[in-house]
Amino acid sequence: MDEILWQEIMPWMVEIRRQIHQFPELGLDTPKTASRVEAALDELGIRHQRIIGSGVVGYLGPQNGEAILLRADMDGLPIEEKTGLPYASTIKGRMHACGHDAHTAMLLGAAYYLKRRERDLTHPVTLMFQPGEEGPGGALPMIKAGILDHPRVTRAVMTHVDSELPWGTIGLFSGPAMASPNDFKITVRGKGGHGAHPDKTVDAIVAATAIVQGCQTLVSREHDPTEPFVVTFGTIHGGYRENVIADEVELTGTIRILSPAEIERTLTRFTQFIEQLAAAYRTQATVEITRGYPPLVADAAFTDQVEAVLQQELGFDSVRRLPKPSMGAEDFAYIAEKVPATNLHVGVVGPEFVTGIHSAGFNLDERALITGAKAYAAVALYL
Repeated sequence: MDEILWQEIMPWMVEIRRQIHQFPELGLDTPKTASRVEAALDELGIRHQRIIGSGVVGYLGPQNGEAILLRADMDGLPIEEKTGLPYASTIKGRMHACGHDAHTAMLLGAAYYLKRRERDLTHPVTLMFQPGEEGPGGALPMIKAGILDHPRVTRAVMTHVDSELPWGTIGLFSGPAMASPNDFKITVRGKGGHGAHPDKTVDAIVAATAIVQGCQTLVSREHDPTEPFVVTFGTIHGGYRENVIADEVELTGTIRILSPAEIERTLTRFTQFIEQLAAAYRTQATVEITRGYPPLVADAAFTDQVEAVLQQELGFDSVRRLPKPSMGAEDFAYIAEKVPATNLHVGVVGPEFVTGIHSAGFNLDERALITGAKAYAAVALYL
């Protein structure tokens, strides 16, 4: 790769990443970020269009043939930033705590490089800048709007920062690589009364605590121990005061399932288990499950091809196979259901690293930007 050109691209990427970092936007509503992406694509002379409200698509290479899609997400998180960086978020209660600002800058950096090498592209390249990955999901609306159709996409790659890998490295995992997140709300209803007379009540708190404890046996006693599966309770609310037995308790949480074949059975059994356990405590339970993204399955053969290219272009020491999948979630899974796809984990840990992603103190080593951009460019040029 042309290292002199990458030296030119690096400060350009850093500037864009910091601009986006200062003004994080949430969900599908990312108009300022989309406009900044469009301005960069205009600067580079790259053809682009909006599909869905804030989704941006750029096009490089020949207009005919089988395209490879490179995807970056653009949205932030509702977290109050506590990094103290000079380019920290200027919007209260919002932060790019998952590195989507970096993903966007990496893909724009790759676009910069590929535009200079456009004559070397033997197939179309689709640049996907997607809102809403953190919810409610922007990939599926962009698929429905035709991003995979013209030109026809036959392979796809995404990046995600990895706060367990050092900067300068890329990690890959093939097969089921990220989990399906399924959020739940459980409402337990009993009969309230005075704390001095529990025999005249049906205690919803006692039943709720039994549910929290009991659900872990779904993991330890009813699920294949070699298949990753997580049940997490995130909130519990109920009761009025210290001497009143609660008549209602609400619990919320998430179920993370890695195997696509296990989703229906697991969610059905979860609901059945809760209802039966609540009945054993003379309460009633209502279970509401919000289905999330499907598991992200990285195509094994395509991942092997990507790994070989990255080893050639970035060096063997910079590319590694990850030992285990992530129980995090990714709506890139919808694209991976349509075409062979894989996820590049870009290491971001450096001297100033403090905390991992989704935390108020997350700070990535910006030297990782060039690693991600080079990876995007390499797969576009050589696959």
